[in-house]
Amino acid sequence: MAQKKMGFEGKIFYGAAGSTASAEITNSRDISYNMDAEKADTTTRGDGSGPSIVTERVVALPVSIEWTMLNKVGDTSLEALRVAAYAGLPVAIRTQDHASGKGYDGDVVLSVSHGVPYRGEQTYQFTATPNDDQRTPQTYV
Repeated sequence: MAQKKMGFEGKIFYGAAGSTASAEITNSRDISYNMDAEKADTTTRGDGSGPSIVTERVVALPVSIEWTMLNKVGDTSLEALRVAAYAGLPVAIRTQDHASGKGYDGDVVLSVSHGVPYRGEQTYQFTATPNDDQRTPQTYV
């Protein structure tokens, strides 16, 4: 029977832009790796014997990675990511669906949202989108 992977087995790493990320972000939860292909219509009239079947071709691959971190005093990875996000600097991000699994490897720019709920822990929600200033992003390696 095939082994089923659980969410806690997924990994995310960060590092300096231009190189593969190697510092694991252990203060993370709810990692989402999102890719939704942009498509262009390639439908043709056909021979006229019936309605056309809509066909498409992929023209772009929008990618985003989202994750949440708790506001932990002294967390160096959180501080490095906040500094990069607030300064608009790219960082390297690597995801893996499990320890030896595959995922995204590339540089990104970060957006951040700081949650301070009345009842609950403070969190930072990061959204990463690809940047190709120093290297080409790889979507599934």
